[in-house]
Amino acid sequence: MKILFVITARGGSKGVPGKNIIQLGALPLIAYKIIPTMKCRYDYRLIVSTDDEKIAEVARSYGAEVPFMRPAHLATDTASSMDVIDHAMEWIEANDESEYDILCLLEPSSPFLSATDLNNALDLMIRTDSDTMLGMKEVEVSRHFIHTLDDNGGLSQFYHEIKEMSATRRQDIESEYTMNGCIYAAKWDYLKKNHLFHSEKSVPYIMPAEKSIEIDSMIDLEFARFIVANKLIDLSEWKSEG
Repeated sequence: MKILFVITARGGSKGVPGKNIIQLGALPLIAYKIIPTMKCRYDYRLIVSTDDEKIAEVARSYGAEVPFMRPAHLATDTASSMDVIDHAMEWIEANDESEYDILCLLEPSSPFLSATDLNNALDLMIRTDSDTMLGMKEVEVSRHFIHTLDDNGGLSQFYHEIKEMSATRRQDIESEYTMNGCIYAAKWDYLKKNHLFHSEKSVPYIMPAEKSIEIDSMIDLEFARFIVANKLIDLSEWKSEG
């Protein structure tokens, strides 16, 4: 198996200015995705797609490749992650003689994917021969308790749902999951054809809440800093090799 890792890191974050290289403990945020990737057990290439020279400089200092600068039209709020991945795949096919079996998307905003997680997630995908694999977490609130407000701004939809559930104990409700943003992977051919990390033949890599933090606001950043400062995750996983 040969894997292409693509770390996407544009420079124009608004919720947390300079987010992708902001300091989180001893490391800039992007390093939390670079260091574990360089401990991958599979044959791989690691590239960073960015439009920002400072991000590129920091990424290279931790050992990642930045073989191209992302075009400006792919660094806007309206450009999708899949647009960025399509561009990276096209660049690789035009400039790299190697062929890749799997593309793995890593986003710095969900930093706590360790090397152990990375390898276990890829092992799971390959062992199950899945088309795609997604990092997931168990949700805290069941969809039974999530609704839009009614036309009058009231809670009638909640009322009808809860009324139907009146005989159901909360602890008997089946666990539900959502993506945590830590890792997305797909077979190269599947991704080229479908432009999706979702598939009917997909497998979840389930992670605990403390490792599933997504940093989209300053509150998220301070929570992540709390986790690091209080060693609520194993920080030895982010020690550089050698």
